[in-house]
Amino acid sequence: MYILILVVGLVLEFVLYFTLKDLSIDPAIVRIGDFQIRYYGLMYIVAIALALFFIKRDIERFKLNVSYKELENAIFWVVISGILGARIYHVIPNWDYYSKNPFEIIAVWHGGLAIYGGIIGGLIGGYIISRIKNWNFLKMADITIPYLALGQAIGRWGNFFNKEAYGPPTDVFWAIYIPPENRIRSFENYEYFHPTFWYESILNYLNFVFLIYFRNSKFYTNSGQVLSIYILNYGIIRFFMEFQRIDTDVVFGIKFAHIFSIVAIFLGILGLVVFSRKK
Repeated sequence: MYILILVVGLVLEFVLYFTLKDLSIDPAIVRIGDFQIRYYGLMYIVAIALALFFIKRDIERFKLNVSYKELENAIFWVVISGILGARIYHVIPNWDYYSKNPFEIIAVWHGGLAIYGGIIGGLIGGYIISRIKNWNFLKMADITIPYLALGQAIGRWGNFFNKEAYGPPTDVFWAIYIPPENRIRSFENYEYFHPTFWYESILNYLNFVFLIYFRNSKFYTNSGQVLSIYILNYGIIRFFMEFQRIDTDVVFGIKFAHIFSIVAIFLGILGLVVFSRKK
């Protein structure tokens, strides 16, 4: 079954990319004055809807003493805390700009949501809710965290429609054309770039399949293992992807995401050691 899930997902990734990559698609689905409904937001709505669908099945499978309505409400607040974390992560390294434009701090519709901040904010929100509800945080995280990886795989397609999160110029046949208005400064004379967002989408999907397989296998023995593997795997994915990104924030000459990736890899390994030995 897992091989089938893996193959179907990868085929879909490739078919969608090579079908859409040369098309000129407006990132906004609907425009009414300044109001827009964008594909970027739609991708995350689809991701959340899929997560809720699968989690509803998991409640029965893992015999959780939690109602679906309770979990649905909890996920809503986890998403809100994730958005706050994603915005804070973006604002901090760009404080020179936001200190002079304070109203832009809340203007998330102008862009500027970072996934590492979203993960940290979401985990903090999930921990707080678990404490309030008296839930086992690690167990709940292990059940839901694979769908975060799936959500990231889907969400990266929002970058495709926005023509962002791409890599350096290239002439490989799978390169993506970036319109002049979306090209990063000093790269205005190049037309085709590495589709880094697509690379990460594929890797996030692989992470999702692996996490689901591990969670449902005999190797899963203690709560916290799936969460630790997710943190470790995404730390590795993002660490190497950052070498292909030309648009991410730099602090003191070091990419902000590289710092968090190294921390994530360390925490993931530590979590695996601790939670695998826990009785």
